[in-house]
Amino acid sequence: MDKKTKTKEKIEQAKGFLTFANLVSLSRALMAIPIIILLNNWDGKISHFPPYAVFWITLAIFSDYLDGRIARTYHEVSRVGKMLDPIADKVVIIAVLLFSKPFADRIPAWFIYFIIIRDVLIAGIGLIVTRKTKRDLNANKTGKWSIFIMTIAVILALLKVHPYDKIILGLSVGFALVSWIFYMRLYFNYYKVDIKKHDS
Repeated sequence: MDKKTKTKEKIEQAKGFLTFANLVSLSRALMAIPIIILLNNWDGKISHFPPYAVFWITLAIFSDYLDGRIARTYHEVSRVGKMLDPIADKVVIIAVLLFSKPFADRIPAWFIYFIIIRDVLIAGIGLIVTRKTKRDLNANKTGKWSIFIMTIAVILALLKVHPYDKIILGLSVGFALVSWIFYMRLYFNYYKVDIKKHDS
């Protein structure tokens, strides 16, 4: 294969990656930056809660719906996009939980560790299995719901809306565990069908 052909292939691959839907997913991951900066400059009083933080949080939630909608509408559904979408979700949530000072006093440490461990397991095992099986790393609906409920729980905890913050936090943990089980079952099925069967 000559240099010109290789260059053309790389350009085509770049075009396949730089779709509008994927750019929305990437932008969602970057939204963690203004959210963290705004929350770290907040004095903790509900009446002084930065309105721009509300804007960025709302935009991040809406973009999670928007990228999938765009991909389906404009036929931009791709393997990269299916992997990028859940990763962007995890980047926003983990970054905000880890680096926003207000969360230190209002979110239990065990919850932050739980989310990090869960997401690392899903992403790590998922990437290994999908790389070997050439399957897509899809976000399941339960996982999407767990992220949505988790976001609501985090906002309620941040605003000290007692006792609903603890109730929704517990509910989000339940959804997160169920979605984790679904992911692991899916990866195990991939392993049985594409790896174990092939090796035997």
